[in-house]
Amino acid sequence: MARILLPTIEAPGFKGGIARYIEAIKKTFPGNVEVTVFTMAPRSLRDLSGHLETWSYYGMLKMLWLRRKDYDQLWIQHVLPLGTAALAAKLLGGKPYVIFLHGLDFDLARQGLIRRELTKRILRLAKKVVTNSAALAGEVAGFVLGVKPLVVYPCVADEMVAAAKVIDGIKNDEVGLRLLTVARLVERKGHLPVLEAIKNLPEVRYDIVGDGPYLKVIEEKIVELGLGNRVTVHSIVSNDELVQFYRDADVFVMPAKKTATDREGFGIVYLEAGLFGLPVIANNTPGVDEAVIDNMTGTLIDGSVEELTKAIERYQNDERLGEEQGKRGRERVLAEFTRLAQMSKLDELLS
Repeated sequence: MARILLPTIEAPGFKGGIARYIEAIKKTFPGNVEVTVFTMAPRSLRDLSGHLETWSYYGMLKMLWLRRKDYDQLWIQHVLPLGTAALAAKLLGGKPYVIFLHGLDFDLARQGLIRRELTKRILRLAKKVVTNSAALAGEVAGFVLGVKPLVVYPCVADEMVAAAKVIDGIKNDEVGLRLLTVARLVERKGHLPVLEAIKNLPEVRYDIVGDGPYLKVIEEKIVELGLGNRVTVHSIVSNDELVQFYRDADVFVMPAKKTATDREGFGIVYLEAGLFGLPVIANNTPGVDEAVIDNMTGTLIDGSVEELTKAIERYQNDERLGEEQGKRGRERVLAEFTRLAQMSKLDELLS
């Protein structure tokens, strides 16, 4: 079996989606995959290196050259900058590489003519390109003719699956409907539209789990709308507490939107919510519509506050609807989105 070297700038243990994806790979192939954390050059050095951050490329290429006898393949999670060194290692030493794309990384790699052409070459010469959604696979196939990506979706963590094995179905009846969002506190995740949507729904409570630069804005909006007695932000939450939030909620909501600098490539939290039997409200965007199936595991909306309000009211008025969609969501996650169900697709790349 092939020895895989997986250099990364987002090590397992980080909270980001890419780090969790890497952790799932490592757990699935512990005897094959070695994860190596590669530290990017300091900002000052990168500023001196021109368009392509030469210092970082040089450092990684040197590391790969010194270790050329220790691995058979490279699995690269960042097409730029790490893919450039992988390309050089292949051209100089004949080592094959696999490129994994997650969404935002692909967007950034296509900004500017030099980056676009370099990215095309990296993808064209890869042993395989792996994407985290079918929508992204379609974008890649249109960008580089002849490349047919393998789709390997993000998966729910083993620990979450174990924690969700028993769902007692007992909810707190003190309030009518309890909403939940688990996400980094940034504008594009859609916390503010949810606050606007529930301001005239007095029987709805809303728990926000996460931290980030948008915390103060969210807190100020809660005060402005007079929602302090119905909305709570939980910035620091343990794994056990997170599980309890999923258990206590009735509906998961995260109307994330694409911006000029970021996008929701898939949305693992939508699957986590489904695992705990929650219906999901999300914006109808490419990738997200693969995590949430409209009218089956949740409701996809057009991004407006009006549509969001209607979706919330629909679950508020029809408890059975939420229960049925939550049940289907749970069944789908357990059948298709466990670690082994997704990561075993990479078996074919080990030969």
